Amino acid sequence: MIRELTEAFFGDESPLRDDANGHDFKYEPRPQQVQMALAVAEAIDDGESLCVEAPTGIGKTFAYLVPAYFRAKSTGKPVIISTHTISLQDQIISKDIPLLEKFLGETIKAEVAKGRSNYICLRKLNQIADMDQTLLDMDNYEQDMNRILKWTNKAKCSGDCAELDKPVSQLFWNSICCERGNCLNNQCVFFSSCYLQNARWRVAKAQIICANHAFFFAAMAMDDKIAAQNNPRQKERERLLPEPVAVVIDEGHTLEDAAANHLGLKADTITIKKLLNRLYSEERKTGLLSHIDFEDMRELVITARRQATLFFNALINWLEPQQKNPLRYTVPNHIENYLNASFGKLASELDKLAEKLEDLELKTEIKCLIDAIEEQNYALNTFFAMSLANYVYWFEIFGRDKDEISFNCIPVDIAPILQQRLFLKPPVIVTSATLAVNNDIRYFQEKIGATQARSLILDTPFDFKAQVQAHIARNMPDPQNLDAFLDHAEVHLKHFLTLTEGRTFVLFTSYRMMNQLAARLEEFFLQEKLVLIQQGDGLPTLKMIEKFKTTERAVIFGTASFWTGVDVPGDALSSVIIMRLPFANPDHPLERARAEKTQNAGKNAFFDYTVPEAVLKFRQGFGRLIRTKDDKGIVVILDSRILFKRYGKTFLNSIPECPVSFID
Repeated sequence: MIRELTEAFFGDESPLRDDANGHDFKYEPRPQQVQMALAVAEAIDDGESLCVEAPTGIGKTFAYLVPAYFRAKSTGKPVIISTHTISLQDQIISKDIPLLEKFLGETIKAEVAKGRSNYICLRKLNQIADMDQTLLDMDNYEQDMNRILKWTNKAKCSGDCAELDKPVSQLFWNSICCERGNCLNNQCVFFSSCYLQNARWRVAKAQIICANHAFFFAAMAMDDKIAAQNNPRQKERERLLPEPVAVVIDEGHTLEDAAANHLGLKADTITIKKLLNRLYSEERKTGLLSHIDFEDMRELVITARRQATLFFNALINWLEPQQKNPLRYTVPNHIENYLNASFGKLASELDKLAEKLEDLELKTEIKCLIDAIEEQNYALNTFFAMSLANYVYWFEIFGRDKDEISFNCIPVDIAPILQQRLFLKPPVIVTSATLAVNNDIRYFQEKIGATQARSLILDTPFDFKAQVQAHIARNMPDPQNLDAFLDHAEVHLKHFLTLTEGRTFVLFTSYRMMNQLAARLEEFFLQEKLVLIQQGDGLPTLKMIEKFKTTERAVIFGTASFWTGVDVPGDALSSVIIMRLPFANPDHPLERARAEKTQNAGKNAFFDYTVPEAVLKFRQGFGRLIRTKDDKGIVVILDSRILFKRYGKTFLNSIPECPVSFID
């Protein structure tokens, strides 16, 4: 049924071909788009999952949106579309769905689903507005409050922080946003006008629900937690997403890491300190327990904080001399959770206090903090005992002064989890421009647990032989010999940046190499009037891209986030320089654990794990250049290993055919 509707939509009588619709759109038939749309429709009809490699330019969002909408319409149940980037989410909601509505002459109920911390809590906003400002440890309080009040007084305010023209401070936002466990639901005086409840109501009624991977997997983790409590009414009330009739995972190349991060456990010192400060700050005499009646409880908080400070300082003093960050934790119970007793007693006594309170708001906030403290303590106990099998555990020092620690518990192999939690409820459509290694999609399917899914690799609609010229250096020193490598790289970069007059992404795999090369080229950039936009200099990725697009002779030096998900069509980008093949850091605990898993399965860790992962990332980096059929430019590869190592052919065979010249 869905196949027939989809085939008709893209057929000879398609509304896409009807110029009378009055929309500013010129349809260009793309066989790859039709092929994908029909494959998606057939998978949905048959209740099967599907993995599709859909190269840039085929119009993949329309290819899955059309059958997804027909499925939602015919069943009365939603289809969830999960993306990695906000920009793609915005494109689907603001551009693609309105366009589809015009073609079909129908209204599509589409909503973005977000975590509750994106929305203002009117109860908390009113609480903080009534507080004595001297008790608030916040800079720019008055400015932030005035901006929020002005915004919330607008008739069409959704309460979503993404609508703010200028963001308020994170500390201020945390004090007024919704949070799990701290909600009075229909007992709240603001319930009828609650931004979060209204958003959730709209999502519950939607046919198409857009979410990012983080929220999608957070919702999955929440469902698991609620299911363990065996309370059907609670499940219906607290679940973050409605039960879908189909799921589409776009930007699927990020699926494994997104799922692992959100289905694992994590505790960190900053979160723990903030939780204790919300209860009571000894320094400022503020917090929920600052009232005179709570002296005994304040002493428990003070004791817990002192023990936490001693414990965290001792861990920092133990970690720093080892000169490894992150550092893998490998011996169960080698370190004891020194906070377990004090946190357990604190949570228990807080629970007794909450039961006695008549103030519903205070009771709810305290119970919220009890849950949060118990979650952090559970994560710490799990971490130090290494009690979850097939997980990898590591410490990571972070923060401006490198004095904070995160405790990470991440599943090594996400495939069996996703096979049970995601792919047993087909149809699930996974798509991305880069899923295949050496024109084979099986490696990707195995690592995400989709071995039973159908697969499809589509041809690129672009003429890479006419649009791209590749240049490969054949006499570069090994990147491990950094000084010699940079000596040669400096010469090549000067040549190609002069040739292209900037307009270049230079992609690095480490900040160390990037920073050293930037320092070497500083005088050259000044002489040639090139503008260097360097990652790590304070601008977030999106701001860097905006500056790049609007600046003449601009060059971006970027690391991980510029290899994928960055889109600069047109003349602003005419060159991509790949400094070295993007092999992951083999010493990172997660990489090492995954390599060990591969080795233990009787495979070669390097050729069966490390190389395929690097190839997928390499393809993403190569793909930054050509975003439309009118784009042209060069890709420069400065890692000669691609020519002389056995694995080099796997990289070269995984990118589109184009003319290649060699540079000495």
